[in-house]
This record gives sequence, structure tokens and C-alpha cells, in this order.
Amino acid sequence: MSFRTKMLLAFVGFVLLPIALIGGISYSISSTTLQSNISEQTVQTLKAVDRNMQKSISEVNTFSDFVISSNEIQSFLEDEDSESIIEVYNEQQSMAGLMYGNAQVDDFTVYAQEGQVVHLKESSIPSFSRFVTSPFHRGLIEQKGRPVWLSPLDNQGWADEGEFLLTQGRVIKDIDTLENLGYLIINIKMQLFDELFSTEEFIATPEGEILYAKDYEQIGDNLDITSLNSNQPGYFLTESGGYQSLVTYVPSSFQTFRHDSLMLVSIQRWDVLASEVFLIRNTTIALLAVAILLALLFNIFYLRRISQFIQESLIRMKQVEGGSLDVEMGAFQLRELRNISKGFNKMIGRIRHLIEDVRREQEDKREAQFQVLQEQINPHFLYNTLESINAMAAMNGQKDISRMTINLGKLLRISINGDFEVTVKEELRHVTSYLEIQKIRFDHRFDFQVDIDGSLKQEWILKLVLQPLVENSIKYAFTEEMSGEIKIRGHAHEGRGFIFVEDNGCGVSREVLESLNRKGSEPLGHGLLNVHKRLQLYYGYTFGLMVCAEENQGTIIKMSFPIGRRKPE
Repeated sequence: MSFRTKMLLAFVGFVLLPIALIGGISYSISSTTLQSNISEQTVQTLKAVDRNMQKSISEVNTFSDFVISSNEIQSFLEDEDSESIIEVYNEQQSMAGLMYGNAQVDDFTVYAQEGQVVHLKESSIPSFSRFVTSPFHRGLIEQKGRPVWLSPLDNQGWADEGEFLLTQGRVIKDIDTLENLGYLIINIKMQLFDELFSTEEFIATPEGEILYAKDYEQIGDNLDITSLNSNQPGYFLTESGGYQSLVTYVPSSFQTFRHDSLMLVSIQRWDVLASEVFLIRNTTIALLAVAILLALLFNIFYLRRISQFIQESLIRMKQVEGGSLDVEMGAFQLRELRNISKGFNKMIGRIRHLIEDVRREQEDKREAQFQVLQEQINPHFLYNTLESINAMAAMNGQKDISRMTINLGKLLRISINGDFEVTVKEELRHVTSYLEIQKIRFDHRFDFQVDIDGSLKQEWILKLVLQPLVENSIKYAFTEEMSGEIKIRGHAHEGRGFIFVEDNGCGVSREVLESLNRKGSEPLGHGLLNVHKRLQLYYGYTFGLMVCAEENQGTIIKMSFPIGRRKPE
């Protein structure tokens, strides 16, 4: 998988997916919360509608109570032998007056127990014989005078075709004997409920059949929803009429002859209710679209360039890894990439120069080694010459010359030796030869002593470090008028070797001593400074020389170096 693909996937995983998840979760939570809140409000509204509906029904019931107990109705049904048609007509007009007293009454019918019928309108109604054989009649008998309601779908016998009315039926009883005198059938106008309901609210059966709607054309239609729970309020989203709707329902206390359990249902378009939630959804979609666009632009104007830079860098690094240093990265538009490219080119150029310098150094080293090999004959010639001088001096009785010649040979042997380190014992042999020569040269003006622990003699030390120290004592400690003594002593302590070179000469002043310990002074400290730097460069800056002196009291030079190391290769 390429770097570019990985970056795109990372962008999708860390930017687009979180936006989509946050938007989706926000939309889901907001939608659920909005459904719950709106439904709770709608449930309260439907319950208020149900209470008002019961109040209107109670008013109709109260009115019918008044009618069936009125003198007009009671006397009409009790007077079985009316003396004249005029008397019957007058009683009918009295009953009609009672009915017209209620504006909600559309029509009424009174059936006498013996079969007489009084009907306000001239519309057709069921005959008495048909009425008493109907289930509605049996329902009235069972209710014993309590109101029984018929929905507009069930009262076609008492309403004209296409006319939507509510019908209430009751048994009329003698108010004295409670015997059945007849039956009252009242048609109630739908306006009884129209003022209570909105166009989105219905009375329906649990199966979804509409028994009442403000738009009468909807009565008898099916809500096309699943069965409603008639025991408690609820809500759900459903597809209705080509769009989503929020359906909220509550059980109604209103009952009809055919339906013991009815529901008050509210159906509201969800796209109207959820406009704010849709704003969240649409905003999330817009953000995703913008993020995708930014991802494409990011890929075109940035990722592609970085990917090209990385690919070219890998190619150039592989070329360098293969040994080719004649590579160079191109220029890039992005400043950071351009700076890295320039840095890479400079680094490769510097490596080329360093390799060239190393190559020249190696060539110079080989030349020097060849020169050394060529001139190896010179030391042998020098040693042979010194041996001849020594022999001639011994034959002529020149013991001092013979001794100086022997010691000079020893000096030359250790000096010409190519190793950096020698044992302390060999270094002492070298400095002893040097002291013997100088002692003869200065006419035995000084003596020297050597006291080094036997264990320290086997340790390794840089060669030619003691000779400059004793040379400093010979050169500056003694004058022509005075003689003195040089002591060389040494011991080991806690992983360090210490060698002290002491003299009892004229010493140095405090100012010179401070300068010497600080940075070395010229010409007094030139040789000491050289030894000090060599020790620090080879062993580390915790080792080196320290000079202790006092004017006219002699000088002590302390040397420290590491011990316990293996023989250098």
C-alpha cells in the first residue's frame, strides 16, 4: 500500500468517519427525542380531545334524558287511544319542538311499543317490524335505557345515502313503572365533533378503520397502519401517502354499538415536524461533501507532492546505498520539501568530499609507510655506528664516552619504536639512559634516584612522557653554582597510576605556577604542556599533569594515568 493511499485512508478513518458517525448519532438521538417530545404533547392533546368529546356526548345524553322523560313523549306513548288526528298531530309537534331545541339534532324517530312511529323528516327509516328484529334493537334492550351509539358507518338505516351522522338510540321507559314504552332514535350532526378535532386527528378502530374524520370523505377509509394497542398510548413512524408520518394514538372512552374499544389517532407529516432534525442531517451531509472535496484537494495539491517526494527520496537513497554518490534530488514547490531536498543534496556532496579526503589521507599514509620501510635501514646503520664508537672509546679508555654511547643507543631504540605505549619499566629504562647522558654532560652536577613499585612497572604508559619532565628539572631547577637531586617515585591507587618527578632546585614563583597549571607557560611549560595534552587526548581529561612548587623549595610534577588495562594491540 502506497503512502498516498495510507494518508487517504487515514483521512477517511480519522476525519470522514467521525463526522459521519457524529452526524448519524446526532440525527438519530435528535429524531428519537423529537418523536418522543412531539408524541407526548400529542398524547396530551388527544386526551384533552377525548375529555371534550365525552363532555359533548354527555350533553347529548343529558338532552336525550330530558326528552325521554318529558311529558310530551311520555303522554304520547301512554295514550294509546287518541280521540282525534288533531290531538296526535299536536303531540307530534310538541315532540318536534323539543328536538329543535338542540341545534345538534338532525332528525329523530320515536317507536311506540305497539308499533306507532313518529319521524321528523320524510326520509326513509326502518319499519317497526324490521327495527325490532335488528341487532341494534337487541342492544338497546340489553342496555335498559342507557344510550347506545352508532357510528356513521353503522347507521345507514337512519341516514340518507352519503350523509354522515351520529346516531343515538335509547329505550323509553315509563317514569313511574319503568316499563318499556318505546324507543328514541336521534341523529346527531357531525358538527358535534368537528369543533374538537383537527384535520390530522381521527376516531378509528384498533385495526385502523376511520369512524370519524373532519374530512367526511375519509370516513370508512383505512389508515394503512398496523394494529394499534388499545390499552395504552403509543407512537411510531410509518409510510403513509408516499411520505413518512408520525402516528400517535390514545385509547378513547367513547364506545359505539359495534366497537367497545376505539382509538383517537393523530397523523402528522414527519418532514414538517422534523425540519430542525433534517437540518442536522443535511448539515452532516454537507460537511461530509465538503470534507470529501477537501480530501480530494488535499490529495491533489499536497499528498501527491509528498508522495512524489518520498518516492524520489527512496530511489535516491537506494542509489546511495548501492554506492552511487553522483545523485541529486530535484526541486519541489513546497518549501519544507525543497529544504529537505537541498539538505539531502548538501549531505551527499559533503559525503563525497569526506570520502575524497579519506582517500587522500589513505594514499598519504601509504606513502608515509612506504617511506618508513625504505628508511628502516637508517636506524640499523645508526645502531652499528654507535656500537663502533663505543668499541673505540672502550679501547682508548674513554669510559664516559662509552657510557654515553650505550645510553644514546638505548634512547634511540625506544624513541624509534613505533608503538604508542610501552611498559612503565621500559619508560624508566629510557629516562634513566637520558639522565645518565645528561649527568655526564653537566659534569655530575646532579644525582637521581628511581623508586617505583614493582606492580606499577608492568603497567602500560604512553612512551616519552617522563623524559620531558626530568628535562624540565635539569634545565630550570639547577644553576651552575648549585647541585641537586632528582627523584622519580611511583605507586598505584584505586585503578590509577601515579608517578612523581621531584627536584630540590630553585622552584618557581606562585604567579608562574598558577599560569603553568592553568594553561602552560612559555618557555618553561612548553614540554610539560605537550605531555599533559598527550595524556588527556589518549586517556581522557581526568588524567594528566599537576605541578606543585614553591620558590626556593623545589618542584614536584605529578603524573596520573589509568592502569589495569590489557596490552595495546
